[in-house]
Amino acid sequence: MKQLFQTSSQIESISTRADNTLKIVCGTQELTPEQATILFGLKGKQGWLLFSENSIEIKDIPNEEATEFKGDKTGSQRLRNVLYVYWETNTDKKKTFKTWYDEWIEKKIKEVKDYLPEKV
Repeated sequence: MKQLFQTSSQIESISTRADNTLKIVCGTQELTPEQATILFGLKGKQGWLLFSENSIEIKDIPNEEATEFKGDKTGSQRLRNVLYVYWETNTDKKKTFKTWYDEWIEKKIKEVKDYLPEKV
């Protein structure tokens, strides 16, 4: 059975993140203990976010399961994007990002290899 949570709310802020996703912050009116229990139970779950200026009807809710983010990037793509932001904000940029990234990756590979047993 679908877990459904609906309460009056207001979008308070929208911001972008380094991986081009958006963060939406909503404020709600005071919740009952039952509503708070449902809301906290949904924390970290993947689902649908519907926002309407009017109450949402059952017919408005998609029947299909919520999937992972469409176009979700691989772990290596996300790491590269985060490292680019790091390079952009924390280095003197004397090296190109590609050179800096390749050196950083090789350094981390060596660090991991140094922890491996010799037979591997």
